[in-house]
Amino acid sequence: MGLGAGHVLDMINRMKQNRAQRPSNRSKFKENNRDGIYSSDKKSRQPNFKTVPEKELIEIKNRIRERAKAEQKKERIIIGISILFGIISLIGFLIWLK
Repeated sequence: MGLGAGHVLDMINRMKQNRAQRPSNRSKFKENNRDGIYSSDKKSRQPNFKTVPEKELIEIKNRIRERAKAEQKKERIIIGISILFGIISLIGFLIWLK
């Protein structure tokens, strides 16, 4: 009489199959397969970065800093308004309790 309808046996077979697919069990040193274990079929290339003149680089940095300052200012305003609203609502709640 079979109990479990073969679910455990199926699980054991799947674990064996998955274990066989591990990179540590595949051929690494045969036919120079070591490079392609964790990569796709395409060879990886080094990225080509653009070169920017130093004056333009300084301008870009200044623009980034100005945007960051403006964003920080917006965040501070939003936080200040939310704290003020929270204090006002807390005072209103305390007055309502009395």
